[in-house]
Amino acid sequence: MRELTDADVARVSLPAVVAEVARCLADLGTGAASQAPKAVLPTGPGAFFLSLAGVVPRLGLAAAKWASYAPGAPGRPGTSTSTVVVSDASDGTPLAVVTGMAFTRVRTAATAVAVARAAATRPPGAVALVGCGSTNRAVLDAVLAAEPTAAVRVLVRTAASARSLHAELAPRVADLRVGTDTAVLAGADWAFSATGADAPVADLAALAPDATVVALDGARTWHRPPGVPVLDDQVRPGAEAPAVPRLLAGLVERPRGPVLLDVAGSAVCDVALAACLPGVRP
Repeated sequence: MRELTDADVARVSLPAVVAEVARCLADLGTGAASQAPKAVLPTGPGAFFLSLAGVVPRLGLAAAKWASYAPGAPGRPGTSTSTVVVSDASDGTPLAVVTGMAFTRVRTAATAVAVARAAATRPPGAVALVGCGSTNRAVLDAVLAAEPTAAVRVLVRTAASARSLHAELAPRVADLRVGTDTAVLAGADWAFSATGADAPVADLAALAPDATVVALDGARTWHRPPGVPVLDDQVRPGAEAPAVPRLLAGLVERPRGPVLLDVAGSAVCDVALAACLPGVRP
């Protein structure tokens, strides 16, 4: 069994992962792949363990993730862990174990871009990031790999963060705007939020009229006009496949106007990334 770490994950081709994630989500949407509902085990205020498992017969792979989060002291970051076990889907033989948070960040970013691309009405002229912590920085990497000509707009909380982030990103992004006012999001075709906020911090009305918005921190992050649909990716016991996988499978039409996609993470996307890692596929 191979033992893989963040360094191995860093070597994957992001466009390849985005493409495989899209295929695996479509498999989930049609019933050609399956996953168990996510299980969250609270261990204290804001702290939890999480388990997630899925199988994609087309790839001959299954994956199970065991993760945790514990809040930090006031003013300090929390602690996250992740261990993924990858197995042969036909006989259960363990093939690899992947430790480290890079796996989750890359899977999340690739999923965000794959879902946005599937739901979008056109390639993005401008992409907006609401928040730019580790999750949305990974999303930016995936965006630049998949849509290298897109302009980038970033909404952050403080002027100091805006200045330092602009200096950091300007060498990588030809058309970049970073600000603390939601006006910086004006006209963006795609938007990704990853803030951890418990209340709305951005408004769909600031974006393009047919914007595609991927909320990685829950739909509550966004103010949205009445009637704007929310499509999610949550597998529920006894229910049909969620709307997001069915959208990628072509079984759900994209609603007109803006659409909000609440993406909390799918085990089949863990399988997709595992399939792109060196030496994993049987």
